[in-house]
Amino acid sequence: MEYAYPIVGFIAGMALVATSVFTAFVYTPTTTSTVDTALTAFTGVTLQVGDFLAVASMTAVVFDLLATQLGVRFSLVVPFGVGYLFTHVIIYYSSLRITDVQSQPLDPDFDIRENPLRLATLSIPGALILLPAARRR
Repeated sequence: MEYAYPIVGFIAGMALVATSVFTAFVYTPTTTSTVDTALTAFTGVTLQVGDFLAVASMTAVVFDLLATQLGVRFSLVVPFGVGYLFTHVIIYYSSLRITDVQSQPLDPDFDIRENPLRLATLSIPGALILLPAARRR
């Protein structure tokens, strides 16, 4: 019961990141219309809030486990700094990869049916870092 809020926060964060990636994969903004602007904002906000929730939840659990199981205690600044760093690095690289996905909206070389787990993999924070920026197959 002690980790109920971090676990719910992690699941909610992952759901928001998955929503962001799915939206970016399905819809590519092509104009400066209100719809395109709204969907781009939705993608960015869900990515950032979801990543923040997921990273903050895991940071809280990891530093609590370090304190309770190993007896290693840190100043409150350390978990905040680690969470801040991971959140910003993951958001930065995830945004780059989402931009790469959207830059090839109708790429004939990319067929999601060949690898249906690709969309699920894109939903994992940090997994976007591992994907090559070049061709996707």
